Amino acid sequence: MKKIIIASFLLFSFSVSVNAQSKKKDALANTKEVEILTTEEKAKKDAVAICEFLGLDENLRTAFTGLFEMKHNVMQNSSETVESRREMSRIVGLKIEATIDSNLLEKLRGNASLYNQLLSTDAIEPKK
Repeated sequence: MKKIIIASFLLFSFSVSVNAQSKKKDALANTKEVEILTTEEKAKKDAVAICEFLGLDENLRTAFTGLFEMKHNVMQNSSETVESRREMSRIVGLKIEATIDSNLLEKLRGNASLYNQLLSTDAIEPKK
């Protein structure tokens, strides 16, 4: 009888611990992973976004990648002032305007979220 009680207790305790571990795995699987991108990856992502949205060719994608890499370097540099970040945002806007024609520019400005992402208007204020 003692052996049956001990065996049932061990079986019960083992099943409870296995169940607790599976709940932990489920909880970890449901959490979001934060993806940290380098400036090069962010620049490439921005260049792909504008080129796919406007249907631009590979040469412009390469040119925009360089421009956006420079922009992200300035925006992420903690020693940059708010004025220099605003100036970089203005320069990026002017270079985009100079590169694409007016019809494509109007289409881009129509997509405000993409346009603000490209200009990094949300990164102008210093991070605290």
